[in-house]
Amino acid sequence: VKASEPVVSSFLNYLFIGEVLAWPVYASLLPIIGGVALASAKELSFTWLGFGAAMLSNLGSAGRAVYSKKVMGSASIGKNMDAANTFSIMTIMGSLMLLPICLFIEPPGAVIAGFRAACASGGRDFLLHMFGSGLFYYLYNELAFLALGRLDPVSHAVVNTMKRVVIVAVAIAVFRTPVTALGAAGSAIAVVGTLLYSLAKNKYKASVVR
Repeated sequence: VKASEPVVSSFLNYLFIGEVLAWPVYASLLPIIGGVALASAKELSFTWLGFGAAMLSNLGSAGRAVYSKKVMGSASIGKNMDAANTFSIMTIMGSLMLLPICLFIEPPGAVIAGFRAACASGGRDFLLHMFGSGLFYYLYNELAFLALGRLDPVSHAVVNTMKRVVIVAVAIAVFRTPVTALGAAGSAIAVVGTLLYSLAKNKYKASVVR
């Protein structure tokens, strides 16, 4: 379901920006979605709750990218508001908005107690892992916004979807994770689909519906 993010992004891109791509570009999304789904599939199971959560995640991720692209393209956003600064402002605003909710769900006393218990159990390694996780996650999101500043939302969604294939490849190389024939075939299909998308995107120009 998460592999279908480019489709959701295409729909929201039309709603917010009015951009319509040529049908060969849309068609090239199918092997990307199918290949990533095959490469990422481990246990095939289905629940409506999981499906709904995955689709909400797609809507949130694609909606953020499309609306951010629309805002960054307008002159009214302010001076020096490039992709990196826009992401920084959004991060600060998001933190301020979520802080009261976090404190309501988990009071400061519980947070401090949990942090102390984790430090007592993990010690220095816990602190290093927590710092490293936060740092790399922030860098990942900032690089994603820098890419969004240079790409259209649909291409950004394609790159975001293809990262799952890269994660599978890195896991194979670093952690010696065994690869199945289905995973290898899915990765190959997704790579070919990305090539087809790039060729179709360069050949057919998008149109804007006013």
